[in-house]
Amino acid sequence: MSLFRQTLLFLSQRKELEEFFKHNPLAKQARSRFVAGDTRAEALEVTRKLNEEGFAVTLDYLGEEVTDPEQARAAAEEYAGALEEAAAEELNTGVSVKLSHLGVRIDEQLAFSNLMNIVERAARIDRFVRVDMEGSDLTEVTLKLVRRIRQSTPNIGAVIQSCLRRSDADIACLNREKISVRLVKGAYLEPENIAFQDEEDVTLYYMRLTEALIHSGTRPAFATHDEKLTEFIIDLADIFGLQKSDFEFQMLYGISQDLQKKLLGDRYRVRIYLPYGEDWYGYFMRRLAERPANLWFLLRHWKK
Repeated sequence: MSLFRQTLLFLSQRKELEEFFKHNPLAKQARSRFVAGDTRAEALEVTRKLNEEGFAVTLDYLGEEVTDPEQARAAAEEYAGALEEAAAEELNTGVSVKLSHLGVRIDEQLAFSNLMNIVERAARIDRFVRVDMEGSDLTEVTLKLVRRIRQSTPNIGAVIQSCLRRSDADIACLNREKISVRLVKGAYLEPENIAFQDEEDVTLYYMRLTEALIHSGTRPAFATHDEKLTEFIIDLADIFGLQKSDFEFQMLYGISQDLQKKLLGDRYRVRIYLPYGEDWYGYFMRRLAERPANLWFLLRHWKK
């Protein structure tokens, strides 16, 4: 892992820098490339426009590491409410949630109850809930709660990170239980004994996990902005006889827009991961860490 990325991931956890960014008008302007807005109304308006272009959407109400049970319950209510409002407007969207936003650091049962509330309300309107993967200290509990809820409610899926060495075993388990997986590279600073540090190793492992998902997965989703990886996924899907409707590409709002449109034009399913909310700093810094081009975009804004 490059020193550049390590530094930005470290800074993403610094509360004093967060306060500076949140009150800096230029930083707030620059974040608009990656974040739909502060409010649900803004997010649903962007969702509507993306749907009109042919993209599906996953809403992400930004927030993590909640320490107040009431904030965790409020986050769950926002997720469920956003889904219900989107369904009433016939928008094509699901949601992606973080357990630390739903209170797992406070109490596991609190997070389970909040997650179940979202999933059950989503099921009533035929909407899907994806549980994001966070730092490795939450991997086990995240998969545990997803599997627990999946036993009674099918509209829930997981996220697996190819930076973690354990992920092949996790995918094998999720495939057996027919739980849909979104495969990502990972955006957290992790120790070498549990995570690959070299970008090439992470990419090669992503390819290996892709094969497992295409061969045995349930509606797999591939989150990547790497054009060579998208070609690899398409070629492998062809080899295994998958239809274009059997899997989907997922990409972040504001990144690789040309590739998004190309895949959509080739009639692949493309879903845009669309974050919104006032608690945007950690997400914003991780996006800068992932790709140097994102930082240059920010610096260009600062010059204006």
